Amino acid sequence: MATKIKTGALIGINGLEVTAEVDISRGLPGFHLVGLPSAEVRESRERVLAALRHSGIRIPVGKITVNLAPAGIRKEGAYFDLAIAMGIFTAGETVSREDDRGTRPSALFIGELSLFGELRPVRGLLAIVLAASRMGKRLVVVPSEQTWEAGLVDGVEVVGAETLADVIRWWRTGRKPDSGKGGQRPVAGRPEKGSLDSPETLLAGLEGQPLVRKAAILAAVGGHHLLMVGPPGTGKTRLARILGLLQPAMNREQAMEVTRIHSAAGMLGEGSLMVRRPFRAPHHTITRAGLVGGGAGPRPGEVTLAHGGILFLDELLQFSPAVLDVLREPMEEGSITLVRNPGRHTFPAGFQLVAAMNPCRCGYLGSTVRACRCTAGDRSRYLSRMSGPLLDRFHLFVEVGQWQGKFLTRKNHGVSRGSGREDSPRPWRERPSREDLAVARRCLAGWKNRSDRDLLTAGAAGFLDDSRVPLGLSLRGVKRCVSVARTLAALDRRQRIGKAQVQEALEFRREIAALSGDQVW
Repeated sequence: MATKIKTGALIGINGLEVTAEVDISRGLPGFHLVGLPSAEVRESRERVLAALRHSGIRIPVGKITVNLAPAGIRKEGAYFDLAIAMGIFTAGETVSREDDRGTRPSALFIGELSLFGELRPVRGLLAIVLAASRMGKRLVVVPSEQTWEAGLVDGVEVVGAETLADVIRWWRTGRKPDSGKGGQRPVAGRPEKGSLDSPETLLAGLEGQPLVRKAAILAAVGGHHLLMVGPPGTGKTRLARILGLLQPAMNREQAMEVTRIHSAAGMLGEGSLMVRRPFRAPHHTITRAGLVGGGAGPRPGEVTLAHGGILFLDELLQFSPAVLDVLREPMEEGSITLVRNPGRHTFPAGFQLVAAMNPCRCGYLGSTVRACRCTAGDRSRYLSRMSGPLLDRFHLFVEVGQWQGKFLTRKNHGVSRGSGREDSPRPWRERPSREDLAVARRCLAGWKNRSDRDLLTAGAAGFLDDSRVPLGLSLRGVKRCVSVARTLAALDRRQRIGKAQVQEALEFRREIAALSGDQVW
Protein backbone atom coordinates (compact mmCIF):
# COMPACT_ATOMS: atom_id res chain seq x y z
CA MET A 1 0.00 0.00 0.00
CA ALA A 2 1.21 3.52 -0.75
CA THR A 3 0.54 6.89 0.83
CA LYS A 4 1.73 10.52 0.75
CA ILE A 5 2.38 12.78 3.73
CA LYS A 6 3.29 16.45 3.43
CA THR A 7 6.25 17.85 5.35
CA GLY A 8 8.81 20.62 4.90
CA ALA A 9 12.52 21.41 4.80
CA LEU A 10 14.75 24.43 5.28
CA ILE A 11 16.92 25.66 2.40
CA GLY A 12 19.08 28.53 3.63
CA ILE A 13 16.50 30.67 5.42
CA ASN A 14 13.54 29.71 3.22
CA GLY A 15 11.06 26.90 3.64
CA LEU A 16 10.42 24.19 1.06
CA GLU A 17 7.46 21.83 0.89
CA VAL A 18 8.49 18.18 0.75
CA THR A 19 6.32 15.13 0.16
CA ALA A 20 7.16 11.87 1.94
CA GLU A 21 5.97 9.12 -0.40
CA VAL A 22 5.76 5.78 1.41
CA ASP A 23 5.26 2.45 -0.37
CA ILE A 24 4.97 -0.93 1.40
CA SER A 25 5.23 -3.87 -0.97
CA ARG A 26 5.79 -7.60 -0.80
CA GLY A 27 9.34 -8.82 -0.51
CA LEU A 28 12.10 -9.21 2.00
CA PRO A 29 11.64 -6.86 4.97
CA GLY A 30 13.71 -3.71 4.53
CA PHE A 31 13.69 0.07 4.81
CA HIS A 32 14.91 2.09 1.84
CA LEU A 33 15.13 5.90 1.92
CA VAL A 34 15.66 7.79 -1.36
CA GLY A 35 15.45 11.40 -2.54
CA LEU A 36 19.00 12.70 -1.89
CA PRO A 37 18.94 12.24 1.90
CA SER A 38 21.89 13.43 4.00
CA ALA A 39 23.39 11.35 6.80
CA GLU A 40 20.99 12.94 9.31
CA VAL A 41 18.00 11.98 7.17
CA ARG A 42 19.27 8.43 6.56
CA GLU A 43 19.57 7.92 10.30
CA SER A 44 15.86 8.66 10.65
CA ARG A 45 15.24 4.99 9.81
CA GLU A 46 16.27 3.88 13.28
CA ARG A 47 14.50 6.75 15.02
CA VAL A 48 11.23 6.21 13.16
CA LEU A 49 11.05 2.45 13.59
CA ALA A 50 11.88 2.61 17.30
CA ALA A 51 9.37 5.45 17.84
CA LEU A 52 6.62 3.46 16.12
CA ARG A 53 7.30 0.40 18.28
CA HIS A 54 7.28 2.43 21.51
CA SER A 55 4.02 4.10 20.42
CA GLY A 56 2.27 0.76 20.15
CA ILE A 57 2.14 0.68 16.35
CA ARG A 58 2.81 -2.58 14.55
CA ILE A 59 5.34 -2.06 11.78
CA PRO A 60 4.04 -3.55 8.51
CA VAL A 61 5.89 -6.58 7.24
CA GLY A 62 7.41 -6.08 3.83
CA LYS A 63 9.67 -3.81 1.84
CA ILE A 64 9.28 -0.18 2.97
CA THR A 65 10.38 2.46 0.46
CA VAL A 66 10.32 6.17 1.35
CA ASN A 67 10.92 8.83 -1.28
CA LEU A 68 11.39 12.48 -0.28
CA ALA A 69 10.18 14.57 -3.21
CA PRO A 70 11.40 16.67 -4.96
CA ALA A 71 14.24 14.21 -5.41
CA GLY A 72 16.63 16.71 -7.01
CA ILE A 73 17.17 18.75 -3.83
CA ARG A 74 19.42 17.46 -1.09
CA LYS A 75 17.53 16.91 2.18
CA GLU A 76 19.17 17.76 5.49
CA GLY A 77 18.01 17.77 9.09
CA ALA A 78 15.49 15.81 11.12
CA TYR A 79 12.39 17.63 9.82
CA PHE A 80 10.97 14.52 8.14
CA ASP A 81 10.88 12.04 11.06
CA LEU A 82 7.24 12.66 11.96
CA ALA A 83 6.07 12.62 8.34
CA ILE A 84 7.89 9.35 7.61
CA ALA A 85 6.44 7.76 10.74
CA MET A 86 2.92 8.88 9.82
CA GLY A 87 3.43 7.63 6.28
CA ILE A 88 4.38 4.15 7.49
CA PHE A 89 1.49 4.16 9.97
CA THR A 90 -1.16 5.23 7.43
CA ALA A 91 0.20 2.92 4.73
CA GLY A 92 -0.22 -0.02 7.07
CA GLU A 93 -3.71 0.96 8.28
CA THR A 94 -6.58 -1.35 7.44
CA VAL A 95 -9.10 1.52 7.57
CA SER A 96 -9.94 3.09 4.23
CA ARG A 97 -8.77 6.63 3.46
CA GLU A 98 -12.37 7.58 2.71
CA ASP A 99 -13.38 7.61 6.39
CA ASP A 100 -14.33 10.82 8.18
CA ARG A 101 -10.98 12.51 8.75
CA GLY A 102 -11.73 15.92 7.27
CA THR A 103 -8.61 17.84 6.29
CA ARG A 104 -6.16 15.82 8.41
CA PRO A 105 -4.57 13.92 5.49
CA SER A 106 -3.58 17.27 3.91
CA ALA A 107 -1.82 18.53 7.05
CA LEU A 108 1.88 19.35 7.17
CA PHE A 109 3.82 17.14 9.62
CA ILE A 110 7.11 18.54 10.95
CA GLY A 111 9.20 17.30 13.84
CA GLU A 112 12.11 15.19 15.03
CA LEU A 113 11.40 11.90 16.83
CA SER A 114 13.26 10.38 19.74
CA LEU A 115 13.62 6.61 20.01
CA PHE A 116 10.72 6.60 22.47
CA GLY A 117 8.33 8.57 20.28
CA GLU A 118 8.78 12.01 21.80
CA LEU A 119 8.54 14.98 19.45
CA ARG A 120 11.50 17.37 19.51
CA PRO A 121 11.76 20.93 18.09
CA VAL A 122 13.44 21.62 14.77
CA ARG A 123 15.38 24.60 13.43
CA GLY A 124 13.64 27.02 11.07
CA LEU A 125 10.05 25.95 11.74
CA LEU A 126 8.69 29.48 11.20
CA ALA A 127 10.24 29.71 7.72
CA ILE A 128 8.75 26.33 6.76
CA VAL A 129 5.26 27.21 7.99
CA LEU A 130 5.41 30.60 6.25
CA ALA A 131 6.30 28.92 2.96
CA ALA A 132 3.53 26.37 3.44
CA SER A 133 1.02 29.13 4.17
CA ARG A 134 1.91 30.90 0.93
CA MET A 135 1.19 27.63 -0.90
CA GLY A 136 -2.27 27.35 0.65
CA LYS A 137 -1.59 24.99 3.55
CA ARG A 138 -3.82 25.72 6.53
CA LEU A 139 -3.07 22.89 8.98
CA VAL A 140 0.30 21.95 10.51
CA VAL A 141 1.33 19.42 13.14
CA VAL A 142 4.43 20.40 15.13
CA PRO A 143 6.18 19.65 18.44
CA SER A 144 4.27 21.20 21.35
CA GLU A 145 7.31 23.31 22.30
CA GLN A 146 7.02 25.12 18.98
CA THR A 147 3.25 25.62 18.85
CA TRP A 148 3.75 29.32 19.63
CA GLU A 149 6.24 29.66 16.75
CA ALA A 150 3.97 28.10 14.14
CA GLY A 151 1.08 30.13 15.58
CA LEU A 152 2.80 33.37 14.54
CA VAL A 153 1.67 32.71 10.96
CA ASP A 154 -1.82 34.09 10.35
CA GLY A 155 -4.45 31.78 8.89
CA VAL A 156 -2.77 28.52 9.90
CA GLU A 157 -4.29 26.05 12.36
CA VAL A 158 -1.63 24.52 14.56
CA VAL A 159 -1.73 21.13 16.28
CA GLY A 160 0.97 20.75 18.93
CA ALA A 161 1.85 17.28 20.18
CA GLU A 162 4.35 15.93 22.68
CA THR A 163 4.58 12.39 21.31
CA LEU A 164 3.95 10.38 18.17
CA ALA A 165 1.14 8.59 20.00
CA ASP A 166 -0.62 11.96 20.45
CA VAL A 167 -0.41 12.61 16.72
CA ILE A 168 -1.78 9.17 15.87
CA ARG A 169 -4.63 9.63 18.34
CA TRP A 170 -5.45 13.00 16.71
CA TRP A 171 -5.31 11.39 13.27
CA ARG A 172 -7.84 8.75 14.29
CA THR A 173 -10.24 10.86 16.35
CA GLY A 174 -9.71 14.50 15.35
CA ARG A 175 -9.29 15.57 19.00
CA LYS A 176 -6.33 17.87 19.51
CA PRO A 177 -3.75 16.80 22.10
CA ASP A 178 -3.86 18.62 25.43
CA SER A 179 -0.11 19.03 25.82
CA GLY A 180 -0.12 22.04 28.15
CA LYS A 181 2.82 23.55 26.25
CA GLY A 182 0.96 25.00 23.33
CA GLY A 183 -0.40 28.43 22.69
CA GLN A 184 1.33 31.58 21.67
CA ARG A 185 3.42 33.20 24.36
CA PRO A 186 3.26 36.92 25.07
CA VAL A 187 5.04 39.17 22.61
CA ALA A 188 8.13 40.81 24.05
CA GLY A 189 7.80 44.58 23.84
CA ARG A 190 9.99 47.58 24.38
CA PRO A 191 10.07 49.43 27.71
CA GLU A 192 7.60 52.24 28.07
CA LYS A 193 8.38 55.94 27.99
CA GLY A 194 10.38 57.10 30.96
CA SER A 195 12.23 53.80 31.38
CA LEU A 196 15.97 53.47 31.84
CA ASP A 197 16.67 53.10 28.11
CA SER A 198 14.73 56.20 27.01
CA PRO A 199 16.66 58.58 24.70
CA GLU A 200 16.73 61.26 27.36
CA THR A 201 18.46 59.00 29.87
CA LEU A 202 20.81 57.24 27.46
CA LEU A 203 22.06 60.27 25.59
CA ALA A 204 22.50 62.23 28.79
CA GLY A 205 25.45 59.92 29.41
CA LEU A 206 27.26 61.62 26.51
CA GLU A 207 27.19 65.14 27.97
CA GLY A 208 30.97 65.31 28.07
CA GLN A 209 31.28 64.49 24.35
CA PRO A 210 29.04 66.84 22.33
CA LEU A 211 30.26 65.78 18.88
CA VAL A 212 29.89 62.11 19.76
CA ARG A 213 26.39 62.73 21.09
CA LYS A 214 25.38 64.46 17.86
CA ALA A 215 26.77 61.58 15.80
CA ALA A 216 24.85 59.13 17.99
CA ILE A 217 21.58 60.96 17.35
CA LEU A 218 22.19 61.06 13.58
CA ALA A 219 23.08 57.37 13.49
CA ALA A 220 20.06 56.43 15.61
CA VAL A 221 17.58 58.42 13.49
CA GLY A 222 18.99 57.90 10.00
CA GLY A 223 20.45 54.40 10.38
CA HIS A 224 23.78 55.64 9.02
CA HIS A 225 26.95 53.55 9.02
CA LEU A 226 29.22 54.94 11.74
CA LEU A 227 32.98 54.63 12.27
CA MET A 228 34.46 55.79 15.57
CA VAL A 229 38.20 56.32 16.03
CA GLY A 230 39.84 57.04 19.36
CA PRO A 231 42.17 55.85 22.11
CA PRO A 232 41.15 52.96 24.40
CA GLY A 233 38.63 53.73 27.12
CA THR A 234 37.01 56.78 25.52
CA GLY A 235 33.52 55.24 25.28
CA LYS A 236 33.34 53.83 21.74
CA THR A 237 31.87 50.50 22.77
CA ARG A 238 29.51 52.22 25.21
CA LEU A 239 28.22 54.44 22.41
CA ALA A 240 27.57 51.39 20.21
CA ARG A 241 25.53 49.78 23.01
CA ILE A 242 23.55 53.00 23.42
CA LEU A 243 22.74 52.96 19.69
CA GLY A 244 21.47 49.41 20.09
CA LEU A 245 19.00 50.60 22.73
CA LEU A 246 17.95 53.66 20.70
CA GLN A 247 16.71 51.64 17.73
CA PRO A 248 13.00 52.04 16.97
CA ALA A 249 10.60 49.15 17.51
CA MET A 250 9.77 47.03 14.48
CA ASN A 251 6.33 46.66 12.95
CA ARG A 252 4.87 43.17 12.64
CA GLU A 253 6.11 42.57 9.10
CA GLN A 254 9.68 43.50 10.05
CA ALA A 255 9.46 41.47 13.24
CA MET A 256 8.30 38.38 11.32
CA GLU A 257 11.24 38.71 8.92
CA VAL A 258 13.80 39.03 11.72
CA THR A 259 12.18 36.19 13.69
CA ARG A 260 12.21 33.97 10.60
CA ILE A 261 15.93 34.56 10.09
CA HIS A 262 16.81 33.75 13.70
CA SER A 263 14.56 30.70 13.63
CA ALA A 264 16.37 29.43 10.52
CA ALA A 265 19.69 29.95 12.30
CA GLY A 266 18.47 28.03 15.35
CA MET A 267 18.86 31.11 17.56
CA LEU A 268 15.26 31.87 18.46
CA GLY A 269 15.46 31.82 22.23
CA GLU A 270 12.99 34.48 23.41
CA GLY A 271 9.92 32.28 23.03
CA SER A 272 8.02 35.08 21.31
CA LEU A 273 7.95 37.28 18.23
CA MET A 274 11.11 39.40 18.16
CA VAL A 275 10.29 43.10 18.34
CA ARG A 276 13.67 44.39 19.47
CA ARG A 277 16.00 44.93 16.57
CA PRO A 278 19.04 42.65 16.62
CA PHE A 279 22.43 43.81 17.86
CA ARG A 280 25.25 41.55 16.69
CA ALA A 281 28.85 41.95 17.86
CA PRO A 282 31.03 39.14 16.42
CA HIS A 283 34.58 38.56 17.63
CA HIS A 284 37.42 39.74 15.39
CA THR A 285 38.50 36.12 14.74
CA ILE A 286 35.35 35.47 12.68
CA THR A 287 35.80 33.99 9.18
CA ARG A 288 34.29 35.20 5.92
CA ALA A 289 31.73 32.38 5.99
CA GLY A 290 30.81 33.29 9.55
CA LEU A 291 30.30 36.92 8.59
CA VAL A 292 28.37 36.64 5.32
CA GLY A 293 27.12 33.05 5.55
CA GLY A 294 28.05 29.79 3.93
CA GLY A 295 28.60 26.14 4.65
CA ALA A 296 26.97 23.08 3.14
CA GLY A 297 23.45 24.41 3.96
CA PRO A 298 24.28 27.23 3.56
CA ARG A 299 23.50 29.01 6.81
CA PRO A 300 23.07 32.77 7.33
CA GLY A 301 26.04 34.76 8.61
CA GLU A 302 26.29 37.71 10.97
CA VAL A 303 25.30 40.25 8.31
CA THR A 304 21.99 38.42 7.87
CA LEU A 305 21.47 37.89 11.61
CA ALA A 306 21.92 41.67 11.98
CA HIS A 307 19.29 42.38 9.30
CA GLY A 308 17.04 45.21 10.49
CA GLY A 309 19.43 46.07 13.32
CA ILE A 310 23.06 46.86 14.12
CA LEU A 311 26.24 44.98 13.26
CA PHE A 312 28.92 46.20 15.66
CA LEU A 313 32.57 45.50 14.82
CA ASP A 314 34.77 46.43 17.78
CA GLU A 315 38.54 46.72 17.21
CA LEU A 316 37.80 46.96 13.49
CA LEU A 317 41.37 46.64 12.22
CA GLN A 318 41.91 43.42 14.19
CA PHE A 319 39.56 41.75 11.69
CA SER A 320 41.18 40.11 8.69
CA PRO A 321 41.30 42.49 5.66
CA ALA A 322 39.74 39.75 3.53
CA VAL A 323 36.86 39.47 5.99
CA LEU A 324 36.28 43.24 6.06
CA ASP A 325 36.19 43.52 2.28
CA VAL A 326 33.23 41.13 1.99
CA LEU A 327 31.13 43.81 3.72
CA ARG A 328 31.32 46.18 0.77
CA GLU A 329 28.49 44.67 -1.31
CA PRO A 330 25.97 44.04 1.51
CA MET A 331 26.55 47.58 2.87
CA GLU A 332 25.58 48.92 -0.55
CA GLU A 333 22.85 46.51 -1.62
CA GLY A 334 21.24 45.42 1.67
CA SER A 335 21.51 41.75 0.68
CA ILE A 336 24.15 39.08 0.11
CA THR A 337 24.12 36.47 -2.66
CA LEU A 338 26.01 33.22 -2.11
CA VAL A 339 26.68 30.72 -4.88
CA ARG A 340 27.14 27.36 -3.20
CA ASN A 341 26.62 23.83 -4.37
CA PRO A 342 23.92 23.08 -5.40
CA GLY A 343 22.50 26.54 -6.03
CA ARG A 344 22.32 30.27 -5.53
CA HIS A 345 21.04 31.77 -2.29
CA THR A 346 20.20 35.41 -1.55
CA PHE A 347 19.99 36.42 2.10
CA PRO A 348 18.75 39.79 3.41
CA ALA A 349 21.51 41.96 4.94
CA GLY A 350 19.95 45.35 5.63
CA PHE A 351 22.09 46.13 8.66
CA GLN A 352 23.54 49.33 10.10
CA LEU A 353 27.30 48.99 10.51
CA VAL A 354 28.78 50.57 13.63
CA ALA A 355 32.54 50.13 13.94
CA ALA A 356 35.17 51.21 16.45
CA MET A 357 38.94 51.29 16.06
CA ASN A 358 42.07 52.70 17.65
CA PRO A 359 44.06 55.31 15.69
CA CYS A 360 47.22 53.17 15.77
CA ARG A 361 48.60 49.87 17.01
CA CYS A 362 49.28 51.07 20.55
CA GLY A 363 46.06 53.08 20.49
CA TYR A 364 47.34 56.46 21.68
CA LEU A 365 48.04 58.44 18.51
CA GLY A 366 46.79 61.98 19.17
CA SER A 367 46.03 61.23 22.81
CA THR A 368 46.65 63.91 25.45
CA VAL A 369 47.03 61.25 28.16
CA ARG A 370 49.79 59.00 26.82
CA ALA A 371 52.41 59.27 24.10
CA CYS A 372 52.17 57.08 21.01
CA ARG A 373 54.88 54.41 20.77
CA CYS A 374 54.28 53.49 17.12
CA THR A 375 56.65 54.34 14.29
CA ALA A 376 55.46 55.80 11.00
CA GLY A 377 55.80 52.35 9.41
CA ASP A 378 53.74 50.75 12.18
CA ARG A 379 50.96 53.26 11.63
CA SER A 380 50.99 52.80 7.88
CA ARG A 381 50.82 49.00 8.13
CA TYR A 382 48.07 49.21 10.73
CA LEU A 383 45.85 51.54 8.68
CA SER A 384 46.45 49.62 5.45
CA ARG A 385 44.38 46.75 6.85
CA MET A 386 41.22 48.56 5.75
CA SER A 387 40.60 49.41 2.11
CA GLY A 388 39.56 52.81 0.80
CA PRO A 389 36.35 51.53 -0.83
CA LEU A 390 35.15 50.17 2.52
CA LEU A 391 35.97 53.46 4.25
CA ASP A 392 34.04 55.34 1.59
CA ARG A 393 30.87 53.44 2.48
CA PHE A 394 30.63 54.93 5.97
CA HIS A 395 28.32 57.91 6.41
CA LEU A 396 29.71 59.24 9.69
CA PHE A 397 33.35 59.48 10.84
CA VAL A 398 33.83 60.52 14.44
CA GLU A 399 37.02 61.04 16.41
CA VAL A 400 36.24 60.07 19.99
CA GLY A 401 38.56 62.04 22.25
CA GLN A 402 39.05 62.16 25.98
CA TRP A 403 36.08 63.07 28.17
CA GLN A 404 35.56 66.80 28.55
CA GLY A 405 34.66 67.95 32.05
CA LYS A 406 33.56 65.78 34.96
CA PHE A 407 32.48 62.17 34.45
CA LEU A 408 31.31 60.64 37.72
CA THR A 409 29.58 63.74 39.11
CA ARG A 410 27.84 64.90 35.94
CA LYS A 411 24.07 65.42 35.93
CA ASN A 412 22.93 62.65 33.63
CA HIS A 413 19.18 63.06 33.60
CA GLY A 414 19.03 64.97 30.32
CA VAL A 415 17.63 68.11 32.03
CA SER A 416 19.59 70.99 33.51
CA ARG A 417 18.46 71.15 37.12
CA GLY A 418 18.42 74.30 39.17
CA SER A 419 18.25 76.60 36.15
CA GLY A 420 14.59 77.39 36.63
CA ARG A 421 13.97 76.80 32.89
CA GLU A 422 13.45 73.04 32.68
CA ASP A 423 10.30 73.44 30.56
CA SER A 424 11.82 75.84 28.02
CA PRO A 425 12.40 74.35 24.55
CA ARG A 426 16.01 73.60 23.64
CA PRO A 427 17.61 72.29 20.40
CA TRP A 428 18.02 68.54 19.92
CA ARG A 429 21.80 69.00 19.80
CA GLU A 430 21.80 70.08 23.44
CA ARG A 431 19.01 68.00 24.94
CA PRO A 432 17.56 65.38 22.57
CA SER A 433 14.19 63.94 23.48
CA ARG A 434 12.13 60.93 22.47
CA GLU A 435 9.85 63.26 20.50
CA ASP A 436 12.79 64.67 18.51
CA LEU A 437 13.78 61.19 17.35
CA ALA A 438 10.22 60.10 16.60
CA VAL A 439 9.34 63.22 14.58
CA ALA A 440 12.57 63.00 12.57
CA ARG A 441 11.99 59.33 11.76
CA ARG A 442 8.47 60.07 10.53
CA CYS A 443 9.81 62.92 8.42
CA LEU A 444 12.47 60.69 6.83
CA ALA A 445 9.82 58.05 6.10
CA GLY A 446 7.76 60.71 4.33
CA TRP A 447 10.79 61.75 2.26
CA LYS A 448 11.62 58.19 1.24
CA ASN A 449 10.37 58.59 -2.32
CA ARG A 450 11.66 62.14 -2.81
CA SER A 451 14.88 62.61 -4.75
CA ASP A 452 17.94 64.47 -3.49
CA ARG A 453 17.50 67.05 -6.26
CA ASP A 454 13.97 67.74 -5.04
CA LEU A 455 14.96 68.10 -1.38
CA LEU A 456 18.14 70.18 -1.77
CA THR A 457 17.75 73.93 -2.00
CA ALA A 458 19.63 75.68 -4.79
CA GLY A 459 22.14 77.11 -2.34
CA ALA A 460 22.77 73.71 -0.72
CA ALA A 461 23.20 71.92 -4.06
CA GLY A 462 25.58 74.60 -5.37
CA PHE A 463 27.66 74.54 -2.18
CA LEU A 464 28.00 70.75 -2.29
CA ASP A 465 28.97 70.79 -5.97
CA ASP A 466 31.58 73.45 -5.33
CA SER A 467 32.98 71.53 -2.34
CA ARG A 468 33.17 68.11 -3.96
CA VAL A 469 36.38 68.50 -5.94
CA PRO A 470 38.42 70.49 -3.36
CA LEU A 471 37.52 67.99 -0.64
CA GLY A 472 38.11 64.96 -2.87
CA LEU A 473 34.63 63.54 -2.34
CA SER A 474 33.69 60.55 -4.46
CA LEU A 475 30.22 60.34 -5.96
CA ARG A 476 29.34 57.84 -3.26
CA GLY A 477 30.70 60.28 -0.68
CA VAL A 478 28.39 62.99 -2.04
CA LYS A 479 25.39 60.66 -1.74
CA ARG A 480 26.40 59.77 1.83
CA CYS A 481 26.73 63.47 2.68
CA VAL A 482 23.26 64.24 1.32
CA SER A 483 21.85 61.30 3.29
CA VAL A 484 23.25 62.72 6.55
CA ALA A 485 22.00 66.20 5.57
CA ARG A 486 18.50 64.70 5.15
CA THR A 487 18.62 63.46 8.72
CA LEU A 488 19.84 66.84 9.97
CA ALA A 489 17.01 68.62 8.13
CA ALA A 490 14.49 66.18 9.59
CA LEU A 491 15.82 66.77 13.11
CA ASP A 492 15.75 70.54 12.52
CA ARG A 493 12.16 70.12 11.26
CA ARG A 494 12.90 71.77 7.92
CA GLN A 495 10.92 71.24 4.75
CA ARG A 496 14.07 71.02 2.60
CA ILE A 497 17.80 70.52 3.00
CA GLY A 498 19.59 73.84 3.34
CA LYS A 499 23.22 74.89 3.07
CA ALA A 500 23.61 74.77 6.87
CA GLN A 501 22.66 71.08 6.96
CA VAL A 502 25.11 70.26 4.16
CA GLN A 503 27.93 72.10 5.95
CA GLU A 504 27.19 70.23 9.16
CA ALA A 505 27.06 66.90 7.34
CA LEU A 506 30.49 67.57 5.82
CA GLU A 507 31.93 67.79 9.33
CA PHE A 508 31.48 64.04 9.62
CA ARG A 509 33.35 63.17 6.42
CA ARG A 510 36.82 61.66 6.71
CA GLU A 511 38.01 63.91 3.88
CA ILE A 512 37.75 66.88 6.24
CA ALA A 513 40.03 65.18 8.76
CA ALA A 514 42.46 64.27 5.99
CA LEU A 515 42.72 67.90 4.89
CA SER A 516 43.51 68.91 8.46
CA GLY A 517 46.58 66.67 8.42
CA ASP A 518 45.18 64.00 10.72
CA GLN A 519 47.26 60.84 10.24
CA VAL A 520 44.38 58.50 11.08
CA TRP A 521 42.74 59.05 7.69
